[in-house]
Amino acid sequence: MSTFPSSADEIAARLRAVVVTALRPGWPGRVLYALASVPIAALSLALYLALFGSVVAVIYGVGLLLVPLVLATIRGFAGFDRELARTLLAVDIPAGERVRHLPRFMAKVRRLLASAATWRAVGWLGARVLLGAATLATLFFGSVGFAALGWGADWNALTALPLLALMGAVVVVVLIVLDLIVRLAAAVAPRLLGTAPEQAIAALQQSTRRLADRNKLARDLHDTIGHALTASLLQATAARRTLTPPDDRPLQPDFARQALQHIETNTRTALAELDRVLTVLRAYESGAEDGGRDPAPFAAPSLDDLEDLLSGLRDGGLPVALVVDGDVDDVPAGVQELAYRVVQEGTTNVLRHAGCPLTVAQVVRSGDTLVVRVCNERASQLDSRPGPGGGRGLAGLRERAAAAGGTLSAEPSPSGGFELCVTLPLSGAA
Repeated sequence: MSTFPSSADEIAARLRAVVVTALRPGWPGRVLYALASVPIAALSLALYLALFGSVVAVIYGVGLLLVPLVLATIRGFAGFDRELARTLLAVDIPAGERVRHLPRFMAKVRRLLASAATWRAVGWLGARVLLGAATLATLFFGSVGFAALGWGADWNALTALPLLALMGAVVVVVLIVLDLIVRLAAAVAPRLLGTAPEQAIAALQQSTRRLADRNKLARDLHDTIGHALTASLLQATAARRTLTPPDDRPLQPDFARQALQHIETNTRTALAELDRVLTVLRAYESGAEDGGRDPAPFAAPSLDDLEDLLSGLRDGGLPVALVVDGDVDDVPAGVQELAYRVVQEGTTNVLRHAGCPLTVAQVVRSGDTLVVRVCNERASQLDSRPGPGGGRGLAGLRERAAAAGGTLSAEPSPSGGFELCVTLPLSGAA
């Protein structure tokens, strides 16, 4: 049972419900879309004339300002028409690039003039004018035929039934033609109002590249923070033992002070890496890159940074040696970073799983191949071991090595220790 609305809010709610019902996809939406084609075609023709006039006005100078303004209006109008087709016809039309999100005014103007989406929107205006003219012609000739049959014919008992049938046929034909026009608009709209194939491919490539960059950032964060925490725990343990030595051993405040200094350095490094990753991710999420470019890359570690990486571990109690064999100066930067990550993850795993045994980090250049190896002897004591990790580090290294065309092996050594070996090709490395 329906009751009359008693308040303004209830009346507004009823009106909204009626509008939403009328705008639903299906025959009501197609009818409204067909009826809206005539005024929209008139607006499209007006925009066409405005664009033509602004182009002509270029010879007077003022057209240089009018052309971008009219093109921006056309793109905005195309966006409105896109939403209309989505709402009334349930056509999935992905939105193209947003020129207004670019940071600088001249960058917006250049992209507005060079974007294929702008000229596709201009083409859609032409299609809109033709569809509107076809709709107007259908309604006009249908109305003339209906009126001629209704008021111009000789009605009597013999002709009434055939005339009514003809009038009904005229209405049916008009509706069929209008439906065909709407279906044609629904078929053309995604091609002119949607994303161009080359833009979709470029967007997919950019999304894939950014996803790969995020995965790399996550791995770098895992390597850096995992190593920093493990090394800091080792140094904190060593500092505690030197400040509370058993069996009347002398205190070693200098060693404890040095260990605390390394803990501070490791913590600063981990915080800087975390801030770097968050900065890049924030730039990705906000979409504020300059002209659609990715954020500026940060300096990646290289083989020259290995000695600094291992010196803090030595001061913390891990006897680790670094051996570099061959000319590694011309090794590509990406391979150097991966080699650094191998040593970083390898020494972190030694601390987690074996404590502080004798360890050797080796980097060997042999022709077009770089071999990175981290070997440790059998653990002599495990009371200072930080504890096992989740196995994500080696899995990440294996994926990185495979992506670079290399191989990774991690297995116990004959001496009872463990060996991590990564072989990386240098030919073709970027």
